[in-house]
Amino acid sequence: MIYAGIATHYVKSNQLKELQSALVDASKDNNDMLGDCAESVLKSFDHSMDTESSFLSQNRYDIDYAFDGKDTIEEIIESLESMGPDSQFGQSTLQTLSKMSPTSLKVTLEGLKRGARAQNIGEALQIEYRMSQVFMREGSDFYEGIRATLIDKSFKPRWSPASLEEVTQEMVESYFEELGERELTFITNETAKL
Repeated sequence: MIYAGIATHYVKSNQLKELQSALVDASKDNNDMLGDCAESVLKSFDHSMDTESSFLSQNRYDIDYAFDGKDTIEEIIESLESMGPDSQFGQSTLQTLSKMSPTSLKVTLEGLKRGARAQNIGEALQIEYRMSQVFMREGSDFYEGIRATLIDKSFKPRWSPASLEEVTQEMVESYFEELGERELTFITNETAKL
């Protein structure tokens, strides 16, 4: 998370309760709320870590080669296959992808592309919410995956459609359509004034 720039501080798990107390105390002491009382507390608990030994760092070249600039799952798979049988990253990633629902693979990639273009966090969350609601429809591959993995323990799901070629763009688009009265909405400063 730190290597990817998503997290800013690393706190050891055995210090989390102490961190929580320190944050509460700092917020009580900072009555004027003009400063960032959390930053100094987080810095005092922050432990340096070697991000260069992270999975992402060690596999950065292969990750970029396989995924960067690819518009389709088929292109990603082709890139992974071109890495050859000696590429541990390529082979393990191919093995993982081969177990996944073809629909889920295509919808997830489209969701990532749309999320990258989102103008704000609300728009990104709306995209994810729409996807989740369609994935949860009865008879979806989500339920088939649960059946095969947790109920029958066969680990042989019967995806529908069964192949990437059968998943149409129209099917993918259906995961991003407005949900009507079930649509996720956010209260903004503008809507709060109305």
